[in-house]
Amino acid sequence: MNMIERIEKKERKKRERTKIEEIFFQTSKMNTQIDAKLQEIEYWREFASKANVVFSAAGRGGGSGKNTSKVEKCACKIAEIEESLKDDMGALIALKEKTMSMIEKVNVPEYKSLLVQRYICGKKWEDIAESMGYSYVHTVARLHPKALEIINGIGDDG
Repeated sequence: MNMIERIEKKERKKRERTKIEEIFFQTSKMNTQIDAKLQEIEYWREFASKANVVFSAAGRGGGSGKNTSKVEKCACKIAEIEESLKDDMGALIALKEKTMSMIEKVNVPEYKSLLVQRYICGKKWEDIAESMGYSYVHTVARLHPKALEIINGIGDDG
């Protein structure tokens, strides 16, 4: 293998996520999906509540049951999302257990804290940087890559 091929291979490897980084990425993505579903449930609850108030006020003289069906549709939508959320929560718990078992192997408290805040607690980079007393750039561009380097050096034994 010549020098150019070695450099290209090294660059490709840098761009590829390791197995461990992929697990961390999936954990963050699942956190985001669950947050979105929780927001959607809240939206439908508020919508059903508003609809119930409007329909109750409008239907005091008796009604066709049409109003109830709209509120029932909201309740069905909420139940559907909640069922999906149960599956996602199960998957997230498994991912977080695996993630935490890897993070626990890190011996540098600063890196461990960063990884826990990001991949277990789901915090934003800005909040992590602030809590650690560093700039956003220092946290994301320096500390995080070093923490991942340590994790990748430890490997995935669990």
